[in-house]
Amino acid sequence: MTIALSTHVIQSEWVSNNLNDPNVRILDARPSEFYADGHIPNAVSVNMNDFRHESDGVEGMLLAPDEFAVKAGALGIDERTTIVIYDDYHGLLASRLAWSFLRYGHVNVLLLDGGWDEWEFGGYPTSDVSPTIAPRTFTPRLNGSIYADFAYVQAYIHQKNQVLLDVRAENEYAKGHIPSAVLWDWTTATSDNRLFGDLEALRADLAEKGVTPDKDIITYCQSGVRASHTFFLLHQLGFKQIRMYDGSWLEWSGKVGAK
Repeated sequence: MTIALSTHVIQSEWVSNNLNDPNVRILDARPSEFYADGHIPNAVSVNMNDFRHESDGVEGMLLAPDEFAVKAGALGIDERTTIVIYDDYHGLLASRLAWSFLRYGHVNVLLLDGGWDEWEFGGYPTSDVSPTIAPRTFTPRLNGSIYADFAYVQAYIHQKNQVLLDVRAENEYAKGHIPSAVLWDWTTATSDNRLFGDLEALRADLAEKGVTPDKDIITYCQSGVRASHTFFLLHQLGFKQIRMYDGSWLEWSGKVGAK
């Protein structure tokens, strides 16, 4: 199934209506024990960290394309698949996984608005049965437009019309950050029952920091998880030029030190 994507956020009703579509793959990014207690029917349990590894001494980096393809294919995902991902923590883990699929060219990836809590609250069906998955062949296609590495960020610092957005907590930022980075805590965007809070209020708050759609934005955090959530927020707000720095502060501080 392919759907038109002006957004990467999907509602529970759509998921409920497509639970048995063979070309819809639902991924549950919560801890496996939570999955075992109950999950969306036909959802598959995934560990976000299975799609990350240590690279050049930096933990949490995205798997290489061939390794990623093996894991994605084992989940029954190919170019025909619409992926829906959810968790129970503001879409944080789901966002990192979704960004990873986008990085490897899989555009049809969706975040369940409100995650597991909203699904359960809405009275939608649940299951404790793990589905049998037929493997497919996933073909990675690098999408460079959403990705930043160390060299890109290094060249980016102090460039006009560009914003480096540090979405860690204030105390983390104070201990050291990339030069010229603007602080905006990712939790500002969270909501009790939705993936994001009030979009217009968030747009205004970001604008006060100089984060506006006419600028090129790079998000980063400690290891590219929280920054993925903000990446999708900016996409939802209509920003077109957004990248996420995969190595984030772990890589930067390791290469140039904490300053």
